[in-house]
Amino acid sequence: MRKRHLAPIALTVALVATASVAAHAATPAASLSVSVGSSTGVGLGSSFVGFSFEANVLTGTGPSAGNLYQYMKTLGPGVMRFGGNFVDTTFWTSKGEPQPSWAVATLTPADLTRLKTLADNSGWKVILGVTLKQPDAARAADEAMFAKQILGSSLYAIEVGNEPNYYPNYSPARYWSDFQAYRAAIAKTAPGVGLVGPSPGRVSAGDTYLKDFASRETGKVDIAALTGHYYPLCAKSSPAPTISALLSTTSRTGEKGRADLVAGLAKGLGVPGLLDEGNSISCEGTDGVSDVFASALWGVDAQLLYASAGLQGFYLHSAVARCGAPKPLYKAYTPFCAATDADAAAGILRVRPVYYSSLVVHALGTGTFASVSNSDLTRLRAYALRNGNELKLVLVNVTTSALSTSIALGATYTSGNTEALTAPSLTSQTGIMFGGHFVGKNGTFAGTAPTALSINGNHLSLNLPAGSATVVTLDR
Repeated sequence: MRKRHLAPIALTVALVATASVAAHAATPAASLSVSVGSSTGVGLGSSFVGFSFEANVLTGTGPSAGNLYQYMKTLGPGVMRFGGNFVDTTFWTSKGEPQPSWAVATLTPADLTRLKTLADNSGWKVILGVTLKQPDAARAADEAMFAKQILGSSLYAIEVGNEPNYYPNYSPARYWSDFQAYRAAIAKTAPGVGLVGPSPGRVSAGDTYLKDFASRETGKVDIAALTGHYYPLCAKSSPAPTISALLSTTSRTGEKGRADLVAGLAKGLGVPGLLDEGNSISCEGTDGVSDVFASALWGVDAQLLYASAGLQGFYLHSAVARCGAPKPLYKAYTPFCAATDADAAAGILRVRPVYYSSLVVHALGTGTFASVSNSDLTRLRAYALRNGNELKLVLVNVTTSALSTSIALGATYTSGNTEALTAPSLTSQTGIMFGGHFVGKNGTFAGTAPTALSINGNHLSLNLPAGSATVVTLDR
């Protein structure tokens, strides 16, 4: 909920409105130019944000017992997806069977009942993954049946497998064949429950899976969504990922390529396109990059890049574990983690930097993207959303210096305000605020305190703080 305490600041007003937004660097560099164009026809929906988890977290009591629901609820409608690598080492049984040697966790109807509590308390939908690496369509159908019975309308879909491009001796054709077997079995036990796939990983082979799957679906589409995953960097790469690499245009080009592919294929099938797993750096992230404020700026840019490409959801991969616990239990990129092992067991989580990116996206509400020209993508990322007479701009300064921007608005506006996502530095883990406020210990957010702009024209000049994301709201 947004609190509109407007704090006026001195501005130069004519056909040009000039504003200063609390820069924490000295003199801004030469002005960058941004121009807002016509509508792209692509919208930002109310339930774009989401979180992804490893499937085995459902076997613990923490997710439903603690404050995870509030971190979700604070972001409005969303989707929680349970899958990841552990979906293929999590054994489902509704009959009390012993856990097989390949499994590290056992999931039962009692676990789904706790998941229902989390769904009810948060208001979020559920994508539930079923194992495919250990193929068993009948067992997956049994799990889907119980999921439908227990979760009811909270169940968005069943996801078949996880990143099959990494399965040994596997192929897109094999995935399609297995998917058909699962589809037929689930249709008998849980009629009406949607399926999603193929959910490939970040590498180029994943593109092949997406294209092959979409081609085979053409003409007989019966999936709830087309899903893929994406992380711009990998923790196992050499040299190791850095903040500069994460915020680079090279990483952004990779993100745009996967987003355009999934969105385009999904549009051709007439279904939503989702990246239902992703974050900054794959393989549990990189300390000092994934867990600092730079990741929040990356997240704002990435989520809006994905949405403006036509995707209808992006779900940050997450963990419910002690901060800094051994990986893969803990993931450096998680939006939240627990202070102690006891807190982790109880589900008492505290916010981490990348969570704020979803908070910013949620605060934008809904709207239709407008085209934006930007003179220097290496330093500034810019987005524009229209909703009726309102224009929202999101300006992400990914540098360590303040930036002076000159913005052609494309129409005349008579009032406005700004809200900035800031921190002491790109490497900060604390001191992060959006609109002057921080996320509380219980996952609540009091709202922002916007700074008023006086404007009566079609042009705006702003000084953007170093390492920040500024939301500008303008009304005609």
